[in-house]
Amino acid sequence: MVQRCFAPHNGPMEISKVEWRGVKVPYGHPEDTGGKQLVRYALLLWMQTDDGLLGVGEASPPGSASEERIAEIGAMLHELAPITIGLTPSMAFDVVSALTPQTPEGDVLRFGLETAALDLIGQQRLRPIEDLLSGVIDWVPMCADISFVEPAEAARQAKQAVDDGFICVKLSIGSRFVEHDIAVVRQVREAIGYDIALRADADEAWSPDRAIATLKMLEQFNLEFVEQPVMNLDLKGMAEVRKAASTPIAADESQKTFADALNIIEAGAADVLIIKPALAGGIRATQSIMVLAAQHGLRSVIASSMETGVGTAAALHLASCLGEAEASGLTSGRWLESDLLVHPLVPVRGHITVPQTPGLGIEVDRDAVDRYTTGVMGVVQ
Repeated sequence: MVQRCFAPHNGPMEISKVEWRGVKVPYGHPEDTGGKQLVRYALLLWMQTDDGLLGVGEASPPGSASEERIAEIGAMLHELAPITIGLTPSMAFDVVSALTPQTPEGDVLRFGLETAALDLIGQQRLRPIEDLLSGVIDWVPMCADISFVEPAEAARQAKQAVDDGFICVKLSIGSRFVEHDIAVVRQVREAIGYDIALRADADEAWSPDRAIATLKMLEQFNLEFVEQPVMNLDLKGMAEVRKAASTPIAADESQKTFADALNIIEAGAADVLIIKPALAGGIRATQSIMVLAAQHGLRSVIASSMETGVGTAAALHLASCLGEAEASGLTSGRWLESDLLVHPLVPVRGHITVPQTPGLGIEVDRDAVDRYTTGVMGVVQ
């Protein structure tokens, strides 16, 4: 694979090759997945220019996915890649933004292709993607995630996260027993105090009536917001919850695309949009959703959908546009055995530093890619 070079490239350069590889990365902690050895199927892609620059992106379906799903995206890429050959990276960015199918698979592919093209544009201009997107910070705060555990363990993990420098903690609630949820939130709040932002994710667990009743009991703990209290398609129910509860409501599973954002705003269903760039449809779509949210007085939070370090890096550059006030959810890569980067993107003092070298600013660990590779691969030139 061609090495990155950061000498200025002032003349026109054209894309000469598009390559992709499927990988199957095990989750690193089977005890966190019920003892099962689960794997994450992902698709990495590269755009190479005629003068040797290499841009990388990730087009991975949400969740653990499957080899069949990444093969489907690979087949779509095989059809789309030829139209980028001979284009400048800027032209390729516009073309793939416009022509990639408006489907869930097309959305993640658009994210990967836009990322790779923007990586090349940044390298050509000797600027990190953060600058191209008008980012305002280069040290992005993260929110520490705590999964379903007993109240005392949740409190211990939350206190450890705060000691490690996190300024935000998110809890998983929405169990069968409201008393358990209340106990988790109470003990965590007692452990970390009220100066640390505390979020909770109900993960579609409640009916509107139960959500309203539970949130009233949680008001005393000053939650920053509660994610997805009701089923994702029930925007009317979520709007009822938002109207009745004083705790802000965040749309997660309800929020994927720009059209979803419009529907949420029209329904008055949320105060916060959790935006996952791969599901949103790419870099440009994510920016559009962020602008729309701001225009209507909603906050945006950038989160990952279990990407490797390649997709996480792209999301991190986008998160830099939101400023220090918005803690992002970009630590899911820690669940993987490898994030496929030579220098993994991990929080330090509760923040992840935005790469400042030109383009995406990361180096893919080719040995790791070879180690986890699947039979899904292809090249167009």
